[in-house]
Amino acid sequence: MRAIDDPTPAYLDVLRLLRHWGPLPESDISRMLPQWMLVINDFREMEEHGYVDLTFAGDEYVVAPSLLGQLFLEQEDTAQ
Repeated sequence: MRAIDDPTPAYLDVLRLLRHWGPLPESDISRMLPQWMLVINDFREMEEHGYVDLTFAGDEYVVAPSLLGQLFLEQEDTAQ
């Protein structure tokens, strides 16, 4: 993630959004979370960590939570 040292809060916001809405196009996520200014590289980074799965559909990626992402979200929510 750009301009922040720890991307965890952005990751958690994305995963919470996906938990509520299910898989979403990357542009929808970026519009729904304007405070993070997310771009495709941010979602690719999340995919590299194993938190989301990206599937190309139409002209953009659809972002879906992975099992690891769901477990990461549960762990962070329980810790807080």
